[in-house]
Amino acid sequence: MYTYKVKVLSGYRITIPKEVRERWSLEIGDEIEITVEGSKLTLRPVKLMRDPVLGMLGIIGEKEIELKEPEKAVIAELEEKLRRS
Repeated sequence: MYTYKVKVLSGYRITIPKEVRERWSLEIGDEIEITVEGSKLTLRPVKLMRDPVLGMLGIIGEKEIELKEPEKAVIAELEEKLRRS
């Protein structure tokens, strides 16, 4: 787990650190989902690489797909199970 400090700029903008942008292949115009749980904010890219495991290892760069509702539901269910365990 990594923690980054960023400042809130005018217009309530923040800058995503370069290391994070590169790791997740984020580009201008990409969407990021924000989840609020109590005092915790979670930022998640709406798109995923074709193979997230290879992407996390840095093997795949540009290839990506957008998550659809079924995929989002599966991810949410898995995250809930992980929180309970």
